[in-house]
Amino acid sequence: MALLCGDMQKMVVENAIKIIKSLKGVVDVQELSDEDRKTLLKIESSRKDDVVPVVNEGLDECLKKEFCLVMLKTEEFRNPSKPTVLLVTDKGRILGQELISPEDKKKYADRNDVYFLSNNFIVFKPDTMTRSVGVEKELFLLPSIPFPELNEIKEISNVVSGSPSTMGDAYIKNRCNYPDDPHLATILVAFSTKNEE
Repeated sequence: MALLCGDMQKMVVENAIKIIKSLKGVVDVQELSDEDRKTLLKIESSRKDDVVPVVNEGLDECLKKEFCLVMLKTEEFRNPSKPTVLLVTDKGRILGQELISPEDKKKYADRNDVYFLSNNFIVFKPDTMTRSVGVEKELFLLPSIPFPELNEIKEISNVVSGSPSTMGDAYIKNRCNYPDDPHLATILVAFSTKNEE
């Protein structure tokens, strides 16, 4: 089995960029440099020592892939398929989550077993069983999110996306000369190439 040659890899990356740029709400797409990968990893790692640590599994997974793109998006970009922020324990229990759609907000609006920390983040009220579990460490988890729009490219595999933290987002916007606008956000989209037969 031979790996894709340099020209073929370049075409695959260009095709991925073209597909992402064509999506509603996407302003720009660029390939992330190795230097930027290292800096982002350092920025995200610094959040693991916060009072409530932030573990950015999605970004970590993206940075380990062969190719990593960064896209700038508006609020018109589609909703993710699952929450991008979870409040969890070190034992894996979900204590809270981001609400990503109007349907999610309606689903939880009248429930008495949740607290709304904001319009789009809830925390589940502890029940008697939960209280008896003992001391568990809490952390914010930013998981990897599927990015199905690139599934049609047959030469790539393991497509994943992730959101940088606020500090990571600011770093990327500065490096890519994107405006510091709260209505614009960055997302990493990463993948590996398949081996040729």
